[in-house]
Amino acid sequence: MLKRLRIQNFILIDQLDLPILAGMTAMTGETGAGKSILLGALGAALGQRLSAKAVLKDKSTKAIVELELALPNHLKAEFQSRDIDYDMHSVFRRELLPNGKSRAFINDTPVKSSDLAYFAGQFIDINSQSDSGLLTDVAKQIELIDSFVAADSEREEYSRVYTALRALFLEQKVLIEQADTSDLDYLEFLYHELDKANVKHGEYEEIEDLVRLNKNASDFNEQYSELAALIGGQSNLLDQLFTVESKLARLATKDASTEPLLEKLLEIISQTQSIEREIIDRIAAAELTVDVDALIDRKHQIDGLIRKHRVLDAEALVVKFDTLGAQIKAIKDKDSLLKTLKTEQIKLEGSLRTAGTKLHAKRLESTQFIQNALIGYLGDVDLPKAKIELIWQEQTPSSIGLYKPIFMFSANPGSSLEPLNKVASGGEQSRVKLALKAALGKHVTLSCQVFDEIDTGISGATAEKVGNLMSELAEKQQIITITHLPQVASKGNTHWLISKSSTDISTESNVNVLSSDARIDELARMLSGAEITQAAKKQAEALLKAR
Repeated sequence: MLKRLRIQNFILIDQLDLPILAGMTAMTGETGAGKSILLGALGAALGQRLSAKAVLKDKSTKAIVELELALPNHLKAEFQSRDIDYDMHSVFRRELLPNGKSRAFINDTPVKSSDLAYFAGQFIDINSQSDSGLLTDVAKQIELIDSFVAADSEREEYSRVYTALRALFLEQKVLIEQADTSDLDYLEFLYHELDKANVKHGEYEEIEDLVRLNKNASDFNEQYSELAALIGGQSNLLDQLFTVESKLARLATKDASTEPLLEKLLEIISQTQSIEREIIDRIAAAELTVDVDALIDRKHQIDGLIRKHRVLDAEALVVKFDTLGAQIKAIKDKDSLLKTLKTEQIKLEGSLRTAGTKLHAKRLESTQFIQNALIGYLGDVDLPKAKIELIWQEQTPSSIGLYKPIFMFSANPGSSLEPLNKVASGGEQSRVKLALKAALGKHVTLSCQVFDEIDTGISGATAEKVGNLMSELAEKQQIITITHLPQVASKGNTHWLISKSSTDISTESNVNVLSSDARIDELARMLSGAEITQAAKKQAEALLKAR
C-alpha cells in the first residue's frame, strides 16, 4: 500500500509531504484546484510517461516526486531478478530535469521509468471514467477472471506450449526468408572463391608483421654486428677484460685486499659474455628467410577480397566464409528442415488445443459464479434491473487461450444483451466497471486502487450506493477516490481537500487533511455551494454518521 507522497516543484505544488493511510481516502476540491496535479505526481512516481519540462513550477530546477510504499513480499524475487534491492518499505523516486530528461530510482538504485511502471502494475490500479481499458482490454479481463479460477498448472502448461509454438513459427519464418534457393548459385560462387583464397584467422596481421620486420632486418643486422664487434671482435673488449682479470688474480695472491675487486671483475666478464650471446641470437633472428614479394602479393589479394565482399577487414572475411557455408547448408537442407518443423508444428498445435481446452474448462467452472457476483454488485451501483452475462467466444489461439471473454449487457428490461462496451452509456460504464472491480478484484493481489472521478454522471441514491461499494472495497484494499459527490466523499476514512491560492506573482495548490469539523464544512459546501447553510451542515453530519 501507499504510505507517503512527497512532491517538490511539480506544476502548482512547491513542497508537499502527504501521509497516505489505509482504508478509503476521499479527495475533493473545486474544479481546477489541483486534484489532477496530485494524481499526475502520483503517476510520475509510478513511471507514467510525461513531459518533464511541462511539469516544472520553477523551470530552472528539477521536480522530485517520491513515493513511500509497503510492498508485498511476492515482489522480492522480481526485484532480485532486476538487480534492485528489495525492502518491504521501499521508496520510488522520479526526478524531472529542466533539460526535459528524467531519472528514476527504487531504494536509491537507478532504474528505468518502465521499471517503476512494471512494479506499480503489480500492486496499484488507476481508474478513470475516460479509461475504458477494463471494458475493452481482454487481457485485463482475463487477469481478473482468472483470479477466481484455480488453474495455475493449466495456465502454465498452456503458456509453455504457446510460447514454444510462437518460437517455432518464428524459426519457420526466418528459414523461409533467409533460405532463398534462387540465391544458391551466387552464394556458392562466393563461397568457392573464399574457399580457394583460404584466408586464416590472424594471417593478415602476420603478413604485415613479417613485411615490416624484413624492412628493418638489414638495419638490425648492421647495428647488432657493430655491437658484437665492439665486445668480442677487433676491439677485443673481452680479451682486455681477461687480461685485467689475469693480472688482478696474480696480485690477489700477494694482496688479499684485492680479492673483492677480482670478484666484481669476474661478474662484469660474465654479464658481458651474456650480452654478447643475446646480440648474436638477435642477429640470427633478424635474418628472415621469407619471400617478401610473395607476402605483398598475398596481402594485395586479401585487400581485393575485402573490397569485393564489402567487409571491414580480413577477420570479417573469415566470418563471411563461415556464414556463406551456413546459408548454403540451410538452403540445401531447407525442405528437410521445413518438413521437420511442420511435423513439430502439428504436434505443438495438438498440445495447445489440449492445454487450451483444459484451461477453458476451468474457466467455465467459474463463469456462473462470476455472473452471479456481478449481478449482485450491479444492484449496489444502482443498476438493479440491468442484466450482464459472461460468454466465451472461440478465437484464433492467443496468449490468453482458445476463447476470449465477452461481457454482454442490458441496462433495461426488454432490451437485448449486447457487448458491454458498445451499449452502456458513460455513466453506466463507470458503474459497471466499479462493479467489475468489486466482483472480480477481490481475489487479485492489487493492494491499492485509485478512482479518478469514476462516479461522474451520478447523484443521489446512486452516489450513496457507489460510495458504500468503495467503502466495502477499502476493507481489503487501499482506496483513493477523486470525487465531486458528498455521498461518496463521506465514506472515506480520510478526507483530503485540494485548494488553490494565488498572489500577484504565483499560484499554488495545497492539500489539507481535514479534521471532523472541517469535513462537515467541506461536505456542506459540496451539498449547497459557496454559501454553506445550516441545513447543508446537518445533512453533512448525517452523511458522516451514516458512514
